[in-house]
Amino acid sequence: MIGQLIEAGMDVVRLNMSHMEQDAAAEIIKNLRQYLEESQTAAQIGIWLDTNGPKVRTGNLKDGQPVYIRAGDDFYFVNDATVLGDSNRVSTTYTKELVRNGDQMFVDDGLLSFTVVERLPDSIRTVANNSGYLGEKKGINFPRHIIDELPALSEKDRVDIDFGLANDVDFISLSCIRTSEDVEEARMLIGNAKVKLLAKIENESGMENFESILRLADGVVIDRGYLGAEVDVESVTINQKKMIALANLAGKPVFLANQMLESMNHNPRPTRAEAADVANAVIDGVDGLVLSAETAVGQYVVESLRCARKIAGTSEKNTNYYEYQLKMMRSIPKPVNVSESIASSAVVCARQVGASVIIAITEVGGTARLVAKYRPQIPVIAATLLGQTARQLNLCFGLRMYHHKGSADTLLQGTVKYAVALGICKPGDIAVVTSGQVIGFLEGTTTKMQVLTIKE
Repeated sequence: MIGQLIEAGMDVVRLNMSHMEQDAAAEIIKNLRQYLEESQTAAQIGIWLDTNGPKVRTGNLKDGQPVYIRAGDDFYFVNDATVLGDSNRVSTTYTKELVRNGDQMFVDDGLLSFTVVERLPDSIRTVANNSGYLGEKKGINFPRHIIDELPALSEKDRVDIDFGLANDVDFISLSCIRTSEDVEEARMLIGNAKVKLLAKIENESGMENFESILRLADGVVIDRGYLGAEVDVESVTINQKKMIALANLAGKPVFLANQMLESMNHNPRPTRAEAADVANAVIDGVDGLVLSAETAVGQYVVESLRCARKIAGTSEKNTNYYEYQLKMMRSIPKPVNVSESIASSAVVCARQVGASVIIAITEVGGTARLVAKYRPQIPVIAATLLGQTARQLNLCFGLRMYHHKGSADTLLQGTVKYAVALGICKPGDIAVVTSGQVIGFLEGTTTKMQVLTIKE
């Protein structure tokens, strides 16, 4: 299955540690790396470890199978974690007094809704507002309450992050981020590791503090499913667009997650509304689309990936990126720093001289991300000597990765040969080259731009 997903266009494997033990995660990592080595593919597939974060969840169920909840039935949320749930009750990971009679509780991104009717010594009695299936370890939302006391990183999260670092994952996401302090806490734990931190925006606090979170995170994930159960659903799309625009302006990758092609869990084709949702997200400027249940438990795993890729590709072809570039250049705060100036100038120069390709030579990714920020209308090859940099940049919009196995002296020559072999350019074409370095500079420092004619 991993091979089929890579061939269908998967760029990163997400390990959801809320629903996975480390043994299972280690097996997936081993299988992925084994496939990449044996297939000799040029694909740069990243590994993303997704922590649980300060999220309240339901407990385990009898036989591990979903149970059916009927509207109007009493349903109990119990404080004993050893209880195996059924159609009448389930345990939760939060046992302190919180809700009151009349409060609403949403489970599994709001697919199930309950009204609190009675507090009991060891449980809460609720009435199910609608019918549906309840699975294990599903998120619980309390729209009228904010649980500030939960730590940004639980003990399990810390153990999972240590596991991720030991296995050289490329990304770690922090779920249910509330403030920039949550990101700082994770930074302290990770230390000098080169892993990229993604902040998942899933609650009202995270949405309100988005700009300060964005400044400290390496990228953001907007999880509409959980967010839509925390805030008024009609405000999700508007805020989603605002957050995408801010991330674009900052030049940091932004991803959209949850309920992308939800109907493809059971159907071979998405609804027209889902297709429009994906298309609009691409037009708005997201760097990536995250399939969740579609590829975790869905019946049409590969088909949903191909469908998302096809919709995204068509949307990109019909987006006016020249207007996007002009808007971005007008929006950048002045004065513009040197790296920003070189990156934007490379995109403008490429258009003016009719270049066939932009080559961004980079050590840790900053140079290539700055070029991608301006959405060039020609191919951009991000060339690097570091495999992890290649995998991390693979999540940025419009970049085609080239991991050079030789030396720095042959990097540019090797990249040009790679571009010619792919048919991106040919001898006589023009290439615009940008490069940066980390020695003596901050990450993302672009120090040089040049225009070359590709030789025979």
